[in-house]
Amino acid sequence: MMQRLFDRFWHKALRRPYRLTRTVDVGAGDTVVLLHGIGRSGSVWEYVVDLLSLLNVRVVAFDLLGFGASPKPDWPAYNVDDHARAVIASIEKLRPGGRVILAGHSMGCLVSVRVARLRPDLIRHLVLYEMPLYEGLPQKRRYKLRINLYLNLYRRITRYQPGFSAENLRLVDRLARKIAGLEVSAETWQPFVKSLENTIINQTTAQDITELAMPMDVVYGTFDMLVIRGKAEHFFGTDNGLISVHNVRARHVISLKASRFLVDRIEAALKTPEAA
Repeated sequence: MMQRLFDRFWHKALRRPYRLTRTVDVGAGDTVVLLHGIGRSGSVWEYVVDLLSLLNVRVVAFDLLGFGASPKPDWPAYNVDDHARAVIASIEKLRPGGRVILAGHSMGCLVSVRVARLRPDLIRHLVLYEMPLYEGLPQKRRYKLRINLYLNLYRRITRYQPGFSAENLRLVDRLARKIAGLEVSAETWQPFVKSLENTIINQTTAQDITELAMPMDVVYGTFDMLVIRGKAEHFFGTDNGLISVHNVRARHVISLKASRFLVDRIEAALKTPEAA
């Protein structure tokens, strides 16, 4: 009870950001920070961490707020600012000694972009894999149909309140894993639906990303049914010197093949001199 009262006073009343649990913190050198997608944990970066261990870098994978072993308070909106503030506080705690390379997957991309917008002094390069952007697309019928399909599905999910019996948990877990590799539980359900509504459906990324002045690699999976490829080209073109757009044969998961490609992009970023 006292811990709950302190939590609400310190974090809700005083607006002190939460600090996130590190699923991974290995190596030494330039720091690479990894942010997972909705309904997952830092463990999804297993292949990437193994490959990065061959380089002279420090690799940190956080569990985002409400997921994995990180705090799961019941009061936040779990919007992109709630997530970003926790990431910023956690990066500052690392004392990385310089700006970090920040890589995100799915919702982790949206959070990464917001972190970079709020604190460009912390981030030197973004690697964004499977970024679910649904605003700013060309006004084409096929885009509108897919976006409406996604958003209607997401809104139905946010209205669903399962009874978390053992049988229902098994059913929801099987369905979520089959759709996108998600992991849900009674403890993470509210963070999940709030993040879905307030970070993914009601997203700020389209505006944020146009105001960034740092290099970015945007990577799409050719077999991913949850994001619309080509978004980055529409926003930026390929001649502004900041963004590189890539495709890899992958679904909405961080497969070994995708991990090799992402690590290649991270290694290239490490070799590129930082802009002033």
